[in-house]
Amino acid sequence: MKTKMKMIMMGVVCLSFGVCAGRGQELSEADKKAIAEAAPYMERGNEFYEKGSYPRAKAEYTRALKVFPRHLDAIYNLAVLCEKLNENDEAVRLYRQYLELRPNDADVWTQLGVRLDESDKKTEAEAAYRKALEANKDFGRAHHNLGVLLKEKGDLEAAQKHLETYVKLEQAAGNAAGDGCYSLGALFLAQGKVREAKLLMQKATEADPAVAYYQNGLGDAYLAERSYDLAVAAYNKALEKDPKYAPAYSGLGDANRLQGAKEKALACYRKALELRKDYHLVHYKLGLVLAEGSPAEARKQFELYLASGKKLQFEKEATEQLSKLKDK
Repeated sequence: MKTKMKMIMMGVVCLSFGVCAGRGQELSEADKKAIAEAAPYMERGNEFYEKGSYPRAKAEYTRALKVFPRHLDAIYNLAVLCEKLNENDEAVRLYRQYLELRPNDADVWTQLGVRLDESDKKTEAEAAYRKALEANKDFGRAHHNLGVLLKEKGDLEAAQKHLETYVKLEQAAGNAAGDGCYSLGALFLAQGKVREAKLLMQKATEADPAVAYYQNGLGDAYLAERSYDLAVAAYNKALEKDPKYAPAYSGLGDANRLQGAKEKALACYRKALELRKDYHLVHYKLGLVLAEGSPAEARKQFELYLASGKKLQFEKEATEQLSKLKDK
């Protein structure tokens, strides 16, 4: 089940040149002159960005910053481009630089939180999301992301409050709140509240039927209530939307395994690993299927799962399985 879904605002590059002073400072005449000199670089940077020429756009924004180092639009745009170019550490540095100049920007605090979260710096990410909410207590994306992070930490009560707040804010704004329904549904599944989870996943799919992980979440809810045919249908819908969505193959494997269709389950799990080689949980699931007929291969799968170095949901169970299989 996919539970980690941090909301990122990407692809929107600032075009409002001149909003560049920090901490309420007035722009001097020299600053205004530098901003005017930087404008052509910003314009070219935006043109390259729109064309998808990210390295060239990055070069232009960098030139703008050489002319005026406190140009907030250039700093922000560079950070977004670094995300596009998978330069996560540089994006973090740039967002921090931006926040030194404008410390009450809830959006950028949230963006920083996402980048820290993606780097597995959970404590710093949590602090960034909380900073966003200090700047704007009704900033929905920060509530959502903080709720997802707190769920991962096991603080389910606090996570629920933030996710429910996000859904209310989205609904008040006239939005369908698909992401909020999905994330809150995943939280309820983790708590064993299957009926509530199913209703929320259904709302998410109604909000946007084209989103693969919404369909997958609905499949997880059906699987939890043992409605296997409905679960299979939902997972297949997820794969219609995204044929390379590995969690849907994992879910199909679960549905087949629980119905005793061993070969189908094995094929689905192997497809999931083919699509996502770091999908370590699937090694555990493969071990469960192989434990009876292929003990040596099952041991290998459990060992791969335990050696993954990830936060292991089934560490105890995998260790017990290995102990049972050691003499087979």
